[in-house]
Amino acid sequence: MTSIEVEQLLDRHREKFRRLLRTIAAEEEGPDPFSFSLARYRQLGQSERLELVRRAGIIVRDRVDEELRKRGAAWMVIVGDRVVADSKEVGPCPSADEVLAMGEREDRVAFLFEAPLVEEIPSTSHWAPVATHDAYPTVPLAIEGEALVADLDTGSHATFVDGKHVRHQVATWFEGRHLGQAFHWTPGRAEFAISAGGAQLRREIPTRFVHAWDESPFVRINAQRRALVGRDFMRAFGLRLRLSTPELATSIDSGE
Repeated sequence: MTSIEVEQLLDRHREKFRRLLRTIAAEEEGPDPFSFSLARYRQLGQSERLELVRRAGIIVRDRVDEELRKRGAAWMVIVGDRVVADSKEVGPCPSADEVLAMGEREDRVAFLFEAPLVEEIPSTSHWAPVATHDAYPTVPLAIEGEALVADLDTGSHATFVDGKHVRHQVATWFEGRHLGQAFHWTPGRAEFAISAGGAQLRREIPTRFVHAWDESPFVRINAQRRALVGRDFMRAFGLRLRLSTPELATSIDSGE
């Protein structure tokens, strides 16, 4: 093979080589995440836990994509070199403690991987502009007492918020992917409030808390996004939403 042919080969497969080098670098950065002692993991600080989860995701990225596709799974858990749990059901997933418990017998860290997705509170909100002639539907709400406007995505089965709202000690982090980019999240519960039909309604619902929200793929489409609420949020409140494209606004009414 000539040097010209080698250069052409490199050009054609540049991204594959980048991914391979990222995998090798992640393997060389530290101890093997899939042989890491669970007892030792539980003694690590949050930043060290996140780093181990990040490296694990890079190392097994190709295998995870293939396994999720082959199984038709919404999520799966890996301990060592084995898939020890998976589910085709979109939405519900084990808690962080339940996932870590899957590795207790072998004293290894269990890693969960998920398939890529999809003050006074007003009852109307204007949509978030994302392009000259486009906007994202929104919902006005409060999370743990903080009023904000969240983007509404009926294509998402779950609700995602900034990790700053998490109330409990984070046992571990899971890796997810959105818009082709990895992000890290942990499951929990949060109190949401909305105004509907002249009344303020409150619900505590399962929530996915995203680490480093401002650097996550959730702000790629809308840099001002502060939360993304999905179908689970709508079901929890039994909402009727009126999406008005002429006014680019959302009006809320409760189904109660």
